Amino acid sequence: MTSMLVTPNTNAAPVVNREAIISTMADEVATSTQKAYAQAMRTLRAFYAEREWDFYPNSSDAPKDASLFVEHVLSYLRHIADQGRTFSTVNKTLAAVKNLTSFENPPMYSALHARPVKSFMEGLARQTRAHDPKKAQAFTLEELSTLYKSLSGHTARDIRDKSLLSLGIATALRSQSIADLTLSDVTPALSIDGVNIRVRFSKTDQQGRGTYIPVARAKKKRLDPVVALKAWLAVLSAFGYTKETHPDFPLFPTIRGQRGIQASEMLHPSVAITEMVRSRLVEAEIVSTAQAAAYSSHSLRATFITLSNQAGVAEKDIALVSGHKDMNTLRSYDRTTAEQSAQSDYLNAKRAN
Repeated sequence: MTSMLVTPNTNAAPVVNREAIISTMADEVATSTQKAYAQAMRTLRAFYAEREWDFYPNSSDAPKDASLFVEHVLSYLRHIADQGRTFSTVNKTLAAVKNLTSFENPPMYSALHARPVKSFMEGLARQTRAHDPKKAQAFTLEELSTLYKSLSGHTARDIRDKSLLSLGIATALRSQSIADLTLSDVTPALSIDGVNIRVRFSKTDQQGRGTYIPVARAKKKRLDPVVALKAWLAVLSAFGYTKETHPDFPLFPTIRGQRGIQASEMLHPSVAITEMVRSRLVEAEIVSTAQAAAYSSHSLRATFITLSNQAGVAEKDIALVSGHKDMNTLRSYDRTTAEQSAQSDYLNAKRAN
């Protein structure tokens, strides 16, 4: 990553803090985005390794190098699109490649801004729109009650999944933000009976200014996100993980088979949470396997907005939690139907006048 920082005058003293400069440049991107980029590059490199491709093609012909480099990148992007990845995921992968090459190989970085790449992405965007992907389905209160009841077991996985679902809905967080939470991010609320959740980075907060989302207790114990969270924190404590001893331990770590809790955050949180949501819905006999495909990690965010709207919570108050700046975007998450309009007790809210 030093090609942009080479000292032009060979007689000049070398730059001794080059690594610090590069690190500072890298911090232009939020930590959560850096993690997403790193994971995207690991998956890309695995694809390249299977085909014995070099990331930067070896050739003495620079134009040919750039052409083959772009061809390989577009081949991979087309591959993941064909595998069902969303346009957003494809675009994020391209951004990860651009971010890396901007430091390591400026000529290749420039090639990624050439017309062929732009044409490919515009064509893919058009194809994606033509497929009209469905928005994630929100849970009804009845479905939530049934789902939480099915997760009332005593296994660590059951307790974790119930806490993740209920807290994810209560905070309207995106999957990456949920995965980024640590034990130190949970603090007692001062003005309500509940907790505050610190979100250090988010899609709309790339500078990491951070925010706190209050999570209140619910009248119904089964639907109470605070009760579910405390049950999970008790499990972590039993394993020796508390915010006092392990403040940076992930709030929702990986659980693998019989080996128990792993001291690592979940990989591919959007995929991991989506798979968990769908499998849990099927296990609870709420939907069939085919019907479960309508739900995803984004269902948590959609559920908060939908049920809050049905409870009569004002849009500006919903946006304080969801972080929306554009009310039209917020409204696009609302899955309200006439049949669901009676769900007015969520968040213990009163209907607006």
